[in-house]
Amino acid sequence: MRKDMAKRLIRILCMFLLISIIVSPSISFSAELPKVRIAVFNYGTLNIEASGYNTMVTNLLINNLAGDPSLALLDRKELEAFLSLNDLQQNDNVESVSNIGSRLGLNMIVVGSVGKKDTVIILNSKVIHIEQKRVIFENQTRALGDAGLVSEVKNLSASIISAISNYASKQKDWEKTAAQGPVNVQKRSGNKWVRLNWEDPPGMTVSGYEVFRGAAETGPFGKIAQVERPEYLDQDVERGAFYYYKIRSFSAKGMKSDYSSTISAGTALTPNPPVILRADAHVKSVELTWSPSPVASEDPLRLKGYKLYRSKVQQGPYREVANLARTDFGSGADSATAADKLPRVTYLDKGLGDGEECYYSLTAYNEKNMESDFSSSVKGMTIPVVGSVSAQGDMIREIRLSWGPIDSPVIKGYWIYRSAAENKDFAKIKKVDVSDTRGGKIVDYADKDRLGDKTRYFYRVTAVDIQDTETSPSMTVAAVTKGKPPTPQGLKAQNGLVKKVELTWKESPFDEVEGYNLYWSKEKVGKYLLLKRIDGRTISSYTHGGGNFDKLADDGTYYYAIAAFNKVDVESDISETISATTKPRPSKPTGLKGEALKVKEAPLTWLPNPEKDIAVYQIFRGTGSEDGFSRISKVEGKTRYADKELKDGHTYKYKIRAEDKDELQSDFSEAISVETKPKPKKPEGLAGDIVQGKVELTWQRGSESDISYYSVYEKRFYGLDRINTVKPNSFAEAGLAKGKSKTYVVTAVDNDGLESEPSQEVTITGR
Repeated sequence: MRKDMAKRLIRILCMFLLISIIVSPSISFSAELPKVRIAVFNYGTLNIEASGYNTMVTNLLINNLAGDPSLALLDRKELEAFLSLNDLQQNDNVESVSNIGSRLGLNMIVVGSVGKKDTVIILNSKVIHIEQKRVIFENQTRALGDAGLVSEVKNLSASIISAISNYASKQKDWEKTAAQGPVNVQKRSGNKWVRLNWEDPPGMTVSGYEVFRGAAETGPFGKIAQVERPEYLDQDVERGAFYYYKIRSFSAKGMKSDYSSTISAGTALTPNPPVILRADAHVKSVELTWSPSPVASEDPLRLKGYKLYRSKVQQGPYREVANLARTDFGSGADSATAADKLPRVTYLDKGLGDGEECYYSLTAYNEKNMESDFSSSVKGMTIPVVGSVSAQGDMIREIRLSWGPIDSPVIKGYWIYRSAAENKDFAKIKKVDVSDTRGGKIVDYADKDRLGDKTRYFYRVTAVDIQDTETSPSMTVAAVTKGKPPTPQGLKAQNGLVKKVELTWKESPFDEVEGYNLYWSKEKVGKYLLLKRIDGRTISSYTHGGGNFDKLADDGTYYYAIAAFNKVDVESDISETISATTKPRPSKPTGLKGEALKVKEAPLTWLPNPEKDIAVYQIFRGTGSEDGFSRISKVEGKTRYADKELKDGHTYKYKIRAEDKDELQSDFSEAISVETKPKPKKPEGLAGDIVQGKVELTWQRGSESDISYYSVYEKRFYGLDRINTVKPNSFAEAGLAKGKSKTYVVTAVDNDGLESEPSQEVTITGR
């Protein structure tokens, strides 16, 4: 039993020691920074010329960032699946990005866009910190052409990694800055309360605070509260007492700072709180009216002024919004007379939201700035936005608006705003007076000001008070005017044309049609761009591509739709989507072979292409370097070619490509190497002497099996002079006169007539 108790005690002591180590602010820890969780949004395009580069940049950036061990990169498929499931869009709006990142548990998200002007590709990039909802890195990069883009994206990736690393490492400084504790602790005392507020050291990020109180400066101090904001109202105090306070902060991981400096605060007699008479609603403001307390105060000091406090909820906490000196209200503002003769004080609390509800409380303070208790609270509310707005459409160039009036004596009229877009570019179009109501129950207005046909318009309404201050806009409503032309029928596209697509459709039988708008896209489901505006109802065809500057890609599939428009450019519904595919390039040739060791030539053969309209095969020869191929010939109707007049014993590289009757060219075939037949090796071991009055030469027989004969040369002043050919590896001729010399060399000649280089020389002198 005692052994079990001893073991249990040891475990408890170990656990206590571990907890003490974890929570002690005086002990520092060193650990590697956790991986930063990031994602890369698809880059947007700034213009049509940049199409395709956004995907290229996004992929390059993801690949580069994924290789850094300090980053945990969210898989692109997981990101897109999440966005699709939650009906969210990728963009570079900080608020939207922060919302998505927060829901995914990310630390940062990389966003950007791509533009292109001539050959210059422009990248705009940002790194958005999710928790702080702000941009921590912003960069614009310019690349010259595709080749320079890869290098610039690599440099951009390094800059992004560096920025994320530097920012993440700053979070490690919590332990250093936390040691300072809260600073600039301030106090305000009242009759039976003490209000404290304080600040964090620069760069501090905290999760909350602990408030301690003691009866003496040296303590002991007891924890009286834990709060999330840098403020605290201590109402558990006695009148005329003195207290000491200190505060410390803590992080999300429980790391605690040092204590702040100790601050003292005492309670004392204060004036009686004033009486709030009413809170009247105004546009984005509330007008407060109050009087001094009719009850005589025990405070012997003179009333100096009032402090106005506001809270979202009746129980508080209340924050000070105004400090109003007695002199601002004239004489008698602090007198205590009969209740019906008390002076009244008014104050307009501005900067509030529309229809915002809040609670107010007042205090009075004396010459020593000692505040009274809070007055009874009163509820205030600002004028709400205009409600019940409706829009009636389906009328010719007219939309009717109606809404419920705001029942307030301060409202004198309404402004109507209109836009062609749902969330931007709203402009004032009409001011409606409050007298323009039907029985005081509804306000209406018919908008006929330059409206278009079958066009959607968006409206908002604001209320205006006697000071010409407007509420925020009402909810946006929309309506569509009447009329649009019928959709064109019979849109067709011809397949298999070279770098172009021919489009045809049925001529519209409706006289209201002025022409057609053709739209196109490279994806069936995606954004369609305007391809061509065609003026004229009787025109029923158009060719896309095929010109010098707008040829379409080979084997490219394109999608088309068409709409009709009338004289005021109102479009019909878009037709059903059709597609066409341009003619593909020939497939690259296969089976390329070369016959080696042929004399001064390289015979080539290859398999015929499967396409039936191949016009020629282009032959390219290289000398060994990567880009050192040049065209040497083209072959029509054959799958063989002999490259002639080549060097002996030399290796050549070859590749071919096919070209069809429309001059579409295939990719290159695989390259092959072919070696021509080399010359025989020069004879070795040439020796000579005069034997029995004759000159005799001998040399070693060549190793080649097809040596036909040897040529014997005499070296003369002007060069070599062949004097004979022999089949054996020896030669003899008449002797030389005494003192006369001859120099000889020998070459080998094979059956194909290829002659070796000359052997070494031998000189013989007559004796």
